[in-house]
Amino acid sequence: MSTLEAEVPTAQITPEADRKNGLIFIAHNGLLYFAAPVVYVGVVQAALADKLGASAMVANLPASAYLLGALAPLILSFVLPHRLVRATSVLAYVVTATLLGVVCILLFSPVSDTVRLAAVIGQGLIQGFSAYTSQVYTFQCLKRGTTPKGSAWAFKWAFTLGPILAVAGSLWAQFVLGGGIDWLPYPYDFALLYMIGAPCMGAAAFLCSRYRLVDVPETPSPPFWRYFSQSFATYLKDRTLVMLWFAFFMWFIVITLMTTLSLYGREVLGQDPKEFSGWVMAFRFGFKSLAGFAMGIIAIRWGLRASLYTSMVLLAASVLWGWMIPGYFYLIAFGLMGAGELGGAYFPAYLVAICPAATSTRNMSILMLGSSLSFIWPTTHGALADNFGFEASFIFALSAALFSLFLISRLPRARATSD
Repeated sequence: MSTLEAEVPTAQITPEADRKNGLIFIAHNGLLYFAAPVVYVGVVQAALADKLGASAMVANLPASAYLLGALAPLILSFVLPHRLVRATSVLAYVVTATLLGVVCILLFSPVSDTVRLAAVIGQGLIQGFSAYTSQVYTFQCLKRGTTPKGSAWAFKWAFTLGPILAVAGSLWAQFVLGGGIDWLPYPYDFALLYMIGAPCMGAAAFLCSRYRLVDVPETPSPPFWRYFSQSFATYLKDRTLVMLWFAFFMWFIVITLMTTLSLYGREVLGQDPKEFSGWVMAFRFGFKSLAGFAMGIIAIRWGLRASLYTSMVLLAASVLWGWMIPGYFYLIAFGLMGAGELGGAYFPAYLVAICPAATSTRNMSILMLGSSLSFIWPTTHGALADNFGFEASFIFALSAALFSLFLISRLPRARATSD
């Protein structure tokens, strides 16, 4: 049994700890969302890379590098003992805070644009590992610190209130990058966003250190290669899990269009992407907040598969909207994409619902490998835009959305865990 597959004695969780741990989860996710302009690697980093002279393909490299980080949880699940779950989540946030601080310093320092661009791409790579690690291990803290009911309560409010804070952070980013502070020109405007994001992640690390977790027994791990071969062999034998993996993989093709879609704004609006990147993030998370509440209702009433359908329909609609709608209404595409982004939570939730407790987290790590393999998609979108026009990237994304919808239609129904 790996570190992430321990059975949790929930009877030992007191009502006080249940509520406290839930509030901690909501709070540190709120800080993560408020710092979204620099923590959610993609739109702002693409705008910064564009200002640093990068092509569309190179501007997508931070987002591509970020996705490689999904490898981390699968490896760490084998290496780390149960007692280090909380410490691992804390360290992951500390690493993210440090990365943001380093980029901030370089943007304020008199270094070349080449060094700054390398730092932004490096942030995407290293932060990918820390972000995926913090996501998986804070979920484990929630699992070991709350009852199923408490976990559902925390999950609901974290992904309803969090995006509202992301809207606030995004509007602040729009004010800064749109020239709202006259005495803070480029690149110091970007540096200010990083300067605010770093302490937010430091505070999130502190909050994670306050989790109160029940102890679980340590269990010996099998030999390294046998562990991985058995994990993959078990996963591949399940037709439903295989279809789910490919549907999720297609989801990544569509969601990674976001940075290229933001660069497309230069053609639609005739402005530098930097000038409206804050609006992009605000629409993204504003719609995501509304969809977070709505998808919870959909999952409970019609099942988790219905939420997967909804996610992919929204993403397909976002591609068509961004491609076809002119003027400032084009920005609504990012709202639709932000709402569809919740598939990143509902695909794993569906997997947990259909898998036994003893294998769900291991299978989740394999499912998340689709993210690592998707590191090619942001740069693929950029390369298509550079060589064949933005329309080629839109057609590629839309085809992936339709294929994912077909695969989802073949999945069995699954009830929401909070039902």
